[in-house]
Amino acid sequence: MNQSKVIVLAIIAVLFAILAYSSTYVVQQAESAIVLRFGNPQVVIDEPGLKLKMPIADQVILLDRRVLNFDAPAQELLTRDQKRVVISAFVRYQITNSLKFYQVGRTYSNAESQIRSVLGSTLRSVIGNVALADTLTPKRADIMRQIHTELTRQAAEPYGIKIVDVRFKRVDLPAQNSDAVFNSMRKQRAQEAARIRAEGAREARQKTAEADKERVVKIAEARKQSEILRGQADGEAIKIYNEAFGRDPAFFDFYRSLQAMQDGLKGDTTTYVGPPNGDFFRFFGSELGKPAKTQ
Repeated sequence: MNQSKVIVLAIIAVLFAILAYSSTYVVQQAESAIVLRFGNPQVVIDEPGLKLKMPIADQVILLDRRVLNFDAPAQELLTRDQKRVVISAFVRYQITNSLKFYQVGRTYSNAESQIRSVLGSTLRSVIGNVALADTLTPKRADIMRQIHTELTRQAAEPYGIKIVDVRFKRVDLPAQNSDAVFNSMRKQRAQEAARIRAEGAREARQKTAEADKERVVKIAEARKQSEILRGQADGEAIKIYNEAFGRDPAFFDFYRSLQAMQDGLKGDTTTYVGPPNGDFFRFFGSELGKPAKTQ
């Protein structure tokens, strides 16, 4: 075999390899393929594997069937209560109709641009009908469902895609409104604290008054009971004294005289100078019951 034949065979092998390469393509598990013949769609292939096509005439467009996502730019919106809010969101979508997606959107960027446009108008419409506080409460889930429904109707179905999810990444206040909102929140918290303190003071006064009332009632009852017991004891003592003194009047006279002396001669410095005359001193220097003799 001469050199010219080798060159010819090499050229034929290269041409065959090029023809084979241009006649086959591979569809991955997460892809779908659209075969275009001179720019016109011919067939959509969803099954993975090695496929054949006509060289030169056929062109293959591969589309990702996995869940894709993109971020929407932040927008400054006006709420129902005339509060400005800056919202940034993201969208997750999936191609469900490859042929419609290619015919309408052609590329991912075109489809995502349409979704962004619909998302912006939907956000302005939905946020404009809710209060600012609703975006920070469980009502936020209802807002997201409304946006999801509108995106599906206006952007998903015409493009052959499915909106898997849409979420707010951040909900912020414009810089010029932050201080005003902060001051308003601080005033509200101060008013709430003052109200709680006032209620606490009122409750404290009420409990103190109830405690004072209960203390007065208990003291009065205790005094009443003590007076009753003291009266009963005094009555019992008088009864005993009467019984005792009734048995011996002379001893009673002597006992009462000692009590009078004890009351009249109080203190360690009391001094009496003079004769023990008079009825007050009748028991001085005498036997019990007999008056003292005057010297």
